[in-house]
Amino acid sequence: MKHRNKIITFICLIILIASGAFYWHHHLQENEKTLTIGLYTSSSWNVPNGHQYKVIDYAIRKFKQEHPEIKIKYESGIQQDDYRNWLSEKIIENKTPDLIIVPNRDFNALANEGTFKDLSSFMLQDNLKPSTFYASALKAGQYNNQQLALPYEANPTLMVMNKTLLEKFKMSTPSYNWTPQKFYKLCRKITYSNTKKKYYGVTMNYNWQDAQYAYGAKLFNTNDGKVELTSDRSRRAFTLIENIVNDQSTFNVTSQLFDKGRVAFMPLGLAQYRTYTSYPFHITRNNKFLWECTKMPSIKGIKATPIETTMFAISSKAKNTKGAWEFMKLLCTNKTVQKEVMKTNMGCSVLPAVVNNRKTQKILDEKVINFHNLTIKKLDLIMKDGTILPKFKDYNDKSEKLDYKIQNALKAGNLETQLFNIQLQVNQSETN
Repeated sequence: MKHRNKIITFICLIILIASGAFYWHHHLQENEKTLTIGLYTSSSWNVPNGHQYKVIDYAIRKFKQEHPEIKIKYESGIQQDDYRNWLSEKIIENKTPDLIIVPNRDFNALANEGTFKDLSSFMLQDNLKPSTFYASALKAGQYNNQQLALPYEANPTLMVMNKTLLEKFKMSTPSYNWTPQKFYKLCRKITYSNTKKKYYGVTMNYNWQDAQYAYGAKLFNTNDGKVELTSDRSRRAFTLIENIVNDQSTFNVTSQLFDKGRVAFMPLGLAQYRTYTSYPFHITRNNKFLWECTKMPSIKGIKATPIETTMFAISSKAKNTKGAWEFMKLLCTNKTVQKEVMKTNMGCSVLPAVVNNRKTQKILDEKVINFHNLTIKKLDLIMKDGTILPKFKDYNDKSEKLDYKIQNALKAGNLETQLFNIQLQVNQSETN
């Protein structure tokens, strides 16, 4: 009898194990057949966009042709401002999407928390070379020597010029390789022009960070993230911004003044530039002067163009890692998809092969007023000029603290004497 009971128990155990194995196999198969994506609605660059999911839906249709067995799910209607909180809740609930869109400003903190998988082995396995992407765009997704995200779309800053105003004062349009000294000389000449109407050199959104980029200053120690504001390059950059502010005698040189033709220069993101120079937005702004654009000024050998980059990353807790990688590759490396990104989202492709394609010029010129002169050659040079921002957890917080203190010192007119104190205060706040 005991022997018989042992046999029955053994058979039941085998059935339970087999059932569990079948359930687990079925569960894994279901995970492999479903791919979840974390997305937000609206443009990454705060420009009008009535086709929030057009590129994603286009990519899904293309993906399904090769992977008909995989069902892709994403939650629609999440606003960009709410996205970080939404994603944090998903992480806490252990429901993190397999594939995650990552705005530039959120990358460092999420990477530091271990949210993403390292993509290096995937790239090596599929022979995905770094040269496929613009260098600054690819490096935007690196943290602690790991490639944690691939770039999807970029928004480089251009220096927009009022060509009509420059010609009025008999000044030639700056060349591509113009320096901060040349930039300041032109600003000063415009500001001190002997006319009844007040003109200005540059709008207030050319800020102290742009000046630091222009001189290639390193504001943060690469080892410990400590702020360093008193190097020779930093001081030269602060002198530049102080001179501009003092000459113009006001902080309130707005984009509206530029629209009225009273400012020579204005930094502007590519997406905003493409929006404002195209129909119908250009007409509603009532611009009556010729626009031109070039890269941001810098000293020789320095890459000084700020580039915001939206990326995709695979969750470290992804249930369908393989599917996430394949779809990420399609979004970030497929030329047809990247062309659609550029056409729909108003930013820039992260692939040199797409930017330098002759068909891209038609995308840049679509609905544009006839004096628009942004060529694919110029855009390619601007993308290659991208500056690399520091990569540490508290970068955004420290930058905001610095910005607040430096702006106040500029307004008070005592920045030069306050630099060491500002440096000390920001570094001490880290230890408190």
